[in-house]
Amino acid sequence: MPKYELAVVGAGLGGLAAAALVSRKNRKTVVLEPGDSAGGTIGVHKNDGFVYSPGPVLSFGFERGGALQKLNEVLGIAQHASIQSPCYQVALPDRRITIYAEQSETLEELRREFPREIDAIAKFYRDLRRQAVQIAKSRFSEYISRHRTAGGFLHGYRFSRELTAFFDVQSYYFYHRPVADISLPSLITLCDSVPFTVHGGFIKLADQMVDVILKNGGEIHYGIPFAEIVLKKGQTAGLETPQGHLEADAVLLNTEQRRRGTVLCIGLREEVIPVSMLNDVLSITDYAHPEHFFSLSFSARDDETVAPRGMRALTATFSSPAPLQPNEERMRQIGGLIPFLEKFVVFAEEFTSAPRSYDVPAGMTFKPLRTENSQTLLSQSSQRGVYMLLDEDSAPVHTVAAAQAFVERLR
Repeated sequence: MPKYELAVVGAGLGGLAAAALVSRKNRKTVVLEPGDSAGGTIGVHKNDGFVYSPGPVLSFGFERGGALQKLNEVLGIAQHASIQSPCYQVALPDRRITIYAEQSETLEELRREFPREIDAIAKFYRDLRRQAVQIAKSRFSEYISRHRTAGGFLHGYRFSRELTAFFDVQSYYFYHRPVADISLPSLITLCDSVPFTVHGGFIKLADQMVDVILKNGGEIHYGIPFAEIVLKKGQTAGLETPQGHLEADAVLLNTEQRRRGTVLCIGLREEVIPVSMLNDVLSITDYAHPEHFFSLSFSARDDETVAPRGMRALTATFSSPAPLQPNEERMRQIGGLIPFLEKFVVFAEEFTSAPRSYDVPAGMTFKPLRTENSQTLLSQSSQRGVYMLLDEDSAPVHTVAAAQAFVERLR
């Protein structure tokens, strides 16, 4: 009967991070994945010479002290990520703003699109920079700032609905919540820095973590139907698999428990892409509903490893799940940014990953664990030693932070 210190069910980004960190400490670890590859919904999708990485390509967390930077350092790996400038664009219903690495250039964009509010905008950025300096100098200020919301800070500037939507769409993309609900440090990160571009997507990080697990004596088994948790009163849980029973001091369920958005993989001819459009665009079509945003991520120009010559691979990610909106309407929304799109599309198909839902045993309940920088992605079960990490609908930096918080609890 195999015995492990950690058994991870589901090889998503969070599960792999937890397994890699634990195996790095020479603790016996096993990962059970129902699919044929690691990475979950960030895996690679291919079609007729086009290659797609459905996961996000823009992310905070690689900066000094960030969760992803810490993960790479502990595991001894290097992620192919860098700061690009211009970085990305925010496309609102009637205007478009380019985000640059140099804040003064971004402010010029905002001056052009929001001329009546530019004085308040400039003051907002100056005040935010002062807050960042104060937090960096004082641990007390840092502690207090973690309990302040961005909404309280923003309230005094009385920004218009349109300008608030500009911040909202970015907050929804990076933090999965409106800007008013994020913390003050998160607002500083959002507005006073720029995210890294992860070249090739996060699947490369997943592959690197698999290597770490295997090199440190851990195990990964693919094609394993979701293991059944076997409860023993007063003891830690075991797992019943088609290959037999295994015991573990801790079990981490890294599976999908809620519906995620919709991803369209599109192949199109390069000449249809507007010259001024960047590779990454965040967009909304209705100021009243910034939560219904979508993002566009184009493959690099002339990269024949991901698209045939003269073509571009476009990954379009919509925040709402498919049944709420037909894909024809989604293509129409993309066409609002790319004129004559329908005449240059080679194909468009919805990306679907293998089902990853997990039915927990009757009577088992989970209590969210609020940990610093990991939101409430990590939950602890009523059964001792059983945890759940939700990363299917979250930013990679939060997923990794939750995995790090989980490993800290195992000490």
